Amino acid sequence: MSISDIDTPQWPIASLLAHIRGGNVWLWRAMLALTLGLVFSLALMAVDHRLLLGVNVWDKPAKFFLSLIVQFATVGWAMSLLPRAQNNPQKLTVSVGLMIAAAAFEMAYICFRASRGEASHFNDSSIFAQVMYGLMGLGAVTLTATGFLVGLRVWRARGRNIMMHATGLGLMLGMVLATLAGGYMSQTHGHWVGGEMSDAHGLGFFGWSTTGGDLRVPHFIGMHLAQALPLAAISGSRFVVFVMAAIGVAATLATFAMALMGVPLLHS
Repeated sequence: MSISDIDTPQWPIASLLAHIRGGNVWLWRAMLALTLGLVFSLALMAVDHRLLLGVNVWDKPAKFFLSLIVQFATVGWAMSLLPRAQNNPQKLTVSVGLMIAAAAFEMAYICFRASRGEASHFNDSSIFAQVMYGLMGLGAVTLTATGFLVGLRVWRARGRNIMMHATGLGLMLGMVLATLAGGYMSQTHGHWVGGEMSDAHGLGFFGWSTTGGDLRVPHFIGMHLAQALPLAAISGSRFVVFVMAAIGVAATLATFAMALMGVPLLHS
């Protein structure tokens, strides 16, 4: 019996990792490489004390490594839900390859800039920086588009399976909302709206501004609907899944409006 035959599967860590690995072996290998990158970034933070925008220069690489690990794990999990005949069609395999290539390029450039104590995002200091930032944007769209494509396939194959229902919907909603918020950030050339243009006094681990608006908040909330909805599906209730989806969309829109008005999620 495959996991797609179970309406509300149990999620012990070992079983979850096995399903992620079974979803797509190349995504699994990429996850392992990203995990090594995360460990390496954390180690560098302990010995390299240079600051960029008020935080350690290796803070951004570490966060992006972690974010991509979660993204790849979610897509791998979603692919494990698909019937075997639909798991590795040519289009999906090509999309996964592009996803891995985009992540590799993005992390290589972010780490390159971090090693020089320079910003990777919103950096227009040279033609090279502008071109690379544009390519990173293309890579980000590739990552979210692949997530959406996998979510759509899971959604279409869902039948009466609540976990497939939630996973497909979560990926589709999450990728659309994250792309919209991320795209707006790119157009405005920054995530701060008023307040201190630094992460030095940001909110805890996230670094979100506590003195002004921060467009990273709606981007984060929208993106992580991809994980929130499958967690809601553990309840066994489609109603709970839809309520979580509605709350997530409302929270994304509300925090987006707050950011545009220069209002922080939490004040310092």
